[in-house]
Amino acid sequence: MTSRPEARSRGARCRTAIAAALVLATLSVPAASAGAAVRIDPRTATVSTPAGTAIVYRSPFRIVFADARGRVVLREARGARGSLAIAPPPPALASGYGPPMQQTLYAPLEFTVGAERDVAGDSGTWAGDLLASGRTGTVFSARSVRSIARAGSGLRLVVSTTDPSGRTLIVTVSPSIGGALRVTARPSPAAGVAGIGDSFLSPPGEAFHGFGGRHLGLDQRGASFFNWTAEENVNATDFGVPGSSAGTLLYPNGPQAAYYPQASFVSSSGYGFLLDSFALARFRLDDHRHAWQADLTGPNLAYVVAPGSGPRAVSTLTSITGRQPLPPGWALGPTLDREAQLGETPAAYLARIRADLIDIRPYRLPLKAYRIEGWATLSETDLRSVIAQLHRMGIHALVYFRPFASHDAAATEAPGTYQYAIRHRLVARTSAGAAYAFGDSFGGHAVLLDFTNPATVKWWGERIRRALDLGADGFMQDFGEEVLPGMRFHDGETGVQMHNRYPVLYARATREILERYMRAHPRRRLFFYTRAGYTGDPGSAAYENGNFAGDETTDWTRSSGLAAVIPDMLNRAIGGAYGYSTDIGGYFDLFTPHATTKELLLRWAELAVFTPLFRLHGSLFAGTHVPWRYDDQTVRIYNRLARLHQRAVPLILRLWREADRTGIPPTRPLWLVYPHDPKATRQDQEWLLGPNLLVAPVITQGAGGRTVYFPAGCWHSPVSGRTIRGPKTTRVSAPLAVLPYFSRCGTRAP
Repeated sequence: MTSRPEARSRGARCRTAIAAALVLATLSVPAASAGAAVRIDPRTATVSTPAGTAIVYRSPFRIVFADARGRVVLREARGARGSLAIAPPPPALASGYGPPMQQTLYAPLEFTVGAERDVAGDSGTWAGDLLASGRTGTVFSARSVRSIARAGSGLRLVVSTTDPSGRTLIVTVSPSIGGALRVTARPSPAAGVAGIGDSFLSPPGEAFHGFGGRHLGLDQRGASFFNWTAEENVNATDFGVPGSSAGTLLYPNGPQAAYYPQASFVSSSGYGFLLDSFALARFRLDDHRHAWQADLTGPNLAYVVAPGSGPRAVSTLTSITGRQPLPPGWALGPTLDREAQLGETPAAYLARIRADLIDIRPYRLPLKAYRIEGWATLSETDLRSVIAQLHRMGIHALVYFRPFASHDAAATEAPGTYQYAIRHRLVARTSAGAAYAFGDSFGGHAVLLDFTNPATVKWWGERIRRALDLGADGFMQDFGEEVLPGMRFHDGETGVQMHNRYPVLYARATREILERYMRAHPRRRLFFYTRAGYTGDPGSAAYENGNFAGDETTDWTRSSGLAAVIPDMLNRAIGGAYGYSTDIGGYFDLFTPHATTKELLLRWAELAVFTPLFRLHGSLFAGTHVPWRYDDQTVRIYNRLARLHQRAVPLILRLWREADRTGIPPTRPLWLVYPHDPKATRQDQEWLLGPNLLVAPVITQGAGGRTVYFPAGCWHSPVSGRTIRGPKTTRVSAPLAVLPYFSRCGTRAP
């Protein structure tokens, strides 16, 4: 244990090193990277940018990060004296609690020499979902710097380790976009290394915001989880999982499972962090009181530290990972999805579309877009006719794509597509070279398209261009999670390596196709939105116009129902994925007894009013939640909410344009705007649309109102006329059909 005098001495040396580095940063501008500077001293070496500094201590090895003012915001954990042997992991288990984490070593640049085994669902609803992951072997860590040299605008180090075989670490520290600092590490030799990570000290009360579409709050402190795109994680209570009665567990992958995970977060301690890899990642924020750890499968580690306040960190990280491009204005307007139901014939589906087009007028449904999910099963003549009628009504036509070809009952695939994809070798393969077939979510056989194969990308483009030539204005791009460990891809990667990368390749291929099409057809303004996503340099957010939350259950739960929506939206928004859409009314009713009630439908529509995309969906068995399926009051209330959203579209577009420049999302968690207000930072069921509109929907069944926290300032209700001065917590009345929202005094609400 370090003595207090020694600790004070180290602190003084740290402050001296930071001060020297900051002075140097203001005096020298290396040609390799404007604004960056490198300094090598006998005991330390530094890389400085206008935003901050990384200080490398030679012995014992340690990296410390400071902001532009010289304040330390992050430091690696202290070195370990020895190693840690880890035992085989427990067997695969789908429990609602997620795969268990093994014991770890909190030390600088820890790495495991041994083996890793990853087990995923191999068919059906949870194909590709991670059921177990574990390592056997020994964990070692960095010890001291053997050599150090300039490398471009940064540093290259050879670091000794606690591995008795003499294995070293090759470490680089360099400037990154926006003044961030990038660290990479790789053991040498790398053979036999199953995983590598880094550990950092965490002060009391540090909050960790982000990580993508997580449902259970905005601060992930106290949680440990894998970053692995996962589908169909639903309320574990419906499966009788012990301890799930609170409605917070997800089956089968646990409470932190996400369709759209992001390997980035923003800390309340004054920095942002990005684990810059598609590899299976582990974040441990719970089993050490004063430290946290990020770890990757394989021998390569890369991460970025972005010193600065919350808004600055968000801006810096999203400048690396990407920001969802601004869609055409019509795409933000109210949308109706006409789902294809299981086993439905093309004739029956076409009849339901025709009925919708008749009903839209007398019910005066505000509508800017209509999605034809089963378009691929219709004849070209019928599809052209439907799209032409929609266009005459002033409604844009959307269709549907998914990244696998299949024989199933979903009624969304043209006959012959499955065999064509296999015959032309457009799909992921087994290690023996055969097409890798798996059971899909709709009870059929499927093969996954391989977007590393140029022939697949070409064929994918032909399919999209056909839909656009028929008049479609855009589409939902579904799935992207069903990448199994045993798959092999055209570029040589395995399913484990490809799993998180796949949705990025999927979105990139589509974006490139659409951009080429719009250049050839400059009057067309096209739009697509996705389900799965991940971070990267860039990640999927750089390509997709938006994303939907996945298949929420038709209930009120915090795990996967209505109460899951707001945290999901806000967590992914700060990572550049702010074009958010929820299935109004919920979708997943396969294993649940819950039908979408009138109350649930309308409360869900209220929540969606001040989100970027307003889309009326349906459930798997009950079909599309058209308001007239309920009663006349439902139609009136829904239409009023849809019109309110349409009035908000100009504001959302303006905020989206700002987000395109700054990365600050249109929908903002209160912690981002009021970081020094403890009550504001705890609010995860309300948000700000821009700086001046506070939104607090009712998300509890049977409630006639809710408690709202009003941050500092004066707030006015356009509904009740009431004025409230914050900071203050108060209960507001909100009977069904009333959405609690408040404009900052002196500003206009939509």
